[in-house]
Amino acid sequence: MVKKITFSPEANERLKEIILYLVNEWSVNSASKFINILDSKLSHIKEFPLMYPALIDKDDIHICVLNKQITLYYKINESEIEVITLFDTRSNPSKLKL
Repeated sequence: MVKKITFSPEANERLKEIILYLVNEWSVNSASKFINILDSKLSHIKEFPLMYPALIDKDDIHICVLNKQITLYYKINESEIEVITLFDTRSNPSKLKL
């Protein structure tokens, strides 16, 4: 069964920040390419939720690398897949709150 994908408030905020950064610092085209990558990965996750590995210490949270700077963390619930956050891998890992 294909589950719907939802975004946590934090994931929504992070997505807005990433898109604004790409538009302001790079270009609308860069932001569009990022959104296409995100859409593609979310389609994979929707069809095959267990496709991406779970964290070792939190096996209910899965990790999907979008590009070398951004990693998506998600959790599979009974009725949906929740995107928990989008994390900039250049940030201090202690800032990642799961």
